[in-house]
Amino acid sequence: MQQQQKLDFVNGLKALACLMVFNFHFIHFYYCGMYSLAPADFHAETFELLIGKTPLCLLIGGKFAVRIFLVISGFFVGYRFFLTGDRRSLTAGAVKKYFRLVFPILTANIAIYACMKLGLYMNGEATAMAGSRVFAGNYNQFTPSLLGAVKEAVWGCFLTGENQYNGPIWCMTYEFLGTLLVAAVLSLVGNSKVRYVVYAVMLVIFMRSDFLAVICGMMVCDLTYRQPAWLKKLTGQKWLMWLMLLAGIFLGSYPSIGERLEGTVYALLPPHVMFYYAIAAACILFALLHLKAPQKVLGVKALTWLHTYSYAFFLTHFMVLCTFSCGFYLAFREKMNYHVLAAVNYVLSFALTLAISVLVHKFAEKPGMKFANQFADQFCNE
Repeated sequence: MQQQQKLDFVNGLKALACLMVFNFHFIHFYYCGMYSLAPADFHAETFELLIGKTPLCLLIGGKFAVRIFLVISGFFVGYRFFLTGDRRSLTAGAVKKYFRLVFPILTANIAIYACMKLGLYMNGEATAMAGSRVFAGNYNQFTPSLLGAVKEAVWGCFLTGENQYNGPIWCMTYEFLGTLLVAAVLSLVGNSKVRYVVYAVMLVIFMRSDFLAVICGMMVCDLTYRQPAWLKKLTGQKWLMWLMLLAGIFLGSYPSIGERLEGTVYALLPPHVMFYYAIAAACILFALLHLKAPQKVLGVKALTWLHTYSYAFFLTHFMVLCTFSCGFYLAFREKMNYHVLAAVNYVLSFALTLAISVLVHKFAEKPGMKFANQFADQFCNE
């Protein structure tokens, strides 16, 4: 039996991933050329190409960030089990997952419904003016229904991937069902060497699915806390772990558009974007678990503080971008330089999202976590 560790650096990694998601969606509104790499979409060609076609693309790597979330999710499903061998932790974790996720999603969806009902979604008009309508102008352009918003939050996003109201929650299907899948597999074969064969089969079956990231996270946990002797020798080679970390960062920076990459360092790689992201996230997490220096960097208080509100931030940032950010742009687009306006808009939108996140965390996420723990304790002790 091993002691559970305080993994602040993992929380710091999640906080960075949350920032990447925010950046990714923000540039879809105002600098969509960074994503599309198409000349017709540029507002500042040199700047957008510098980020969009180089490893700096990691700064706007929202799609990669989601795979980081999923890898970390798979890791923590097996964390206590691989440390203690306690199968009950798998059941408790699976039971808690739904209730921890659902209350903030429901809160966000009701707020989105209210904003739509009040006519606050201005992304259609704003993106038409900014030349990015095809990327961000079509969200939430329908007549809202409170029942529809609640249905999406309570079961639709978990079981069928519904995200009509809150676009970013498409990944909750993989987050939730992936947790159940990993918990079931570990309950059955987690203490047997047969599990490696099962892992291999799962990797093949889910290679083209985002369940791959969750499975990779589980394997990272297994190979860290039940490490075979040959692997201990390799992880003891710090240069090798640094190489793995850098390789993960490079693959994770692969431009998510997957095309128009001629003349870049990515041109020789076939465009298997989501596969790269799952593998890259797993490599980064595995390397970080064996490297003290980057652990200290990611464990700084600013990042661990931001992590506290990162889930609520993830759920509410797109609503803020479609309402406040677009409204701000429309109000000042003829009064300010485009790039100055974008910079001010970024800061204000980020600050507002963070303020809302603090409230959602306090009044929805924390009560949800408390209820989840109580329900799991009762359920698992019966």
